[in-house]
Parts: sequence; C-alpha cells; structure tokens
Amino acid sequence: MNRIRCCGIGALIFSVLLIGLPVVSLAAEAEEHHPSIVTIDLTFVLQAINFIILAVVLYKFLFKPLTQFMEKRAEGIRHSLEEAKRARDEVVQARAEYEESLRTARQEAGALRQRMEREITEERERLVQQSREEAQRLLSQARSEIEQEVRRAKAELRSEAVNVSLTAAERLVRRSLTDEDHRRLAEQFIEELGSTS
Repeated sequence: MNRIRCCGIGALIFSVLLIGLPVVSLAAEAEEHHPSIVTIDLTFVLQAINFIILAVVLYKFLFKPLTQFMEKRAEGIRHSLEEAKRARDEVVQARAEYEESLRTARQEAGALRQRMEREITEERERLVQQSREEAQRLLSQARSEIEQEVRRAKAELRSEAVNVSLTAAERLVRRSLTDEDHRRLAEQFIEELGSTS
C-alpha cells in the first residue's frame, strides 16, 4: 500500500516536471533579459520548485529508505556484537567452570590417592602384624609340642629304664652274681641309659 502510494506521488511529481519545463522555457523566452547579479524571475522560482521537488523525491525514495536500511543494518550489527559478547562471556564462564571442576576433580583425586595410600599402608602393617602374631603362635605351638614330645620321651625313657632295671634285677636274682657281675651289670645299665638318652 505504501509502495503504491509512493509510486503515485512519484508519477505526479514527474508529470508536474514534464508540464512545467515547457512553460518555464516559454516564459524564459518571452521575458527580456536584464543583466543583474541576482534576478528573481519565473525561471528562478521554477528552478527552486524543481530543486525542492527533487530534494523531496530523493529524500522520500532514496535517503529515507537508505537511512532506514543503514539503521537496520547498524541495529543488526549491534545485535550481533551483543550476541557475540554474550557468547564470549558464556564461553569464558564455561571455561572457568570447567577449570574449577577440573581443579576440584584433581583435588578429589589427590585426596583419594592419599587415602588409598594410607589404607594400603595400614593394611600392609596390619598384615605384617598379623603374620608376626601367627608366626609367634606357631612358634609357641611348636615349642609346646616339642616340650610335650620331650616329656613323653623322658617318660618313655624312665619307663624303659625301670623295665631294664627290673629285668636286670630279675637276672641278678636268678643267678648268683659275683661282684664282678654286679659291676658289669651296673656298667651295662649305665651304658644302656646313656645310649637311650
């Protein structure tokens, strides 16, 4: 609608110019020329009107749309710059958040590593202590078993010694022994005792 109206105004101005030019040229020919610096005559007035019409047409159809286009373009550029600044700020903020989360993750990983090292050290110490206690227990058990075996062996030796003594006594009783036999039996008994212990 606006465009049709502008085209109608443009056509009107163009027709006025077409009609006005011959009238102006006729008037200029009809008038006498008086030499002067500034003469205000019909030609000057028509030229001024033509200039004003030209200025209005140029303003309406050239300068105003061009100005509007330039304003829109400047607004678009301003909007793009604002979006770019906003995007840059978001990137800076995202990077800061990323660096913060990375720093936090590194701290957590360091704390976790320290905790794991501490737990490993404690577990190692616990296992070493447990191994020592187990070795002590086994050593004590072995000593106890050895002592029991020694006692049992001594008891068997005593029993054997008693049996040998009894056997020797029976032999002595069965036969009459001389002093030399007594000595020989006693030495034999001592030898038997010495060999068994």
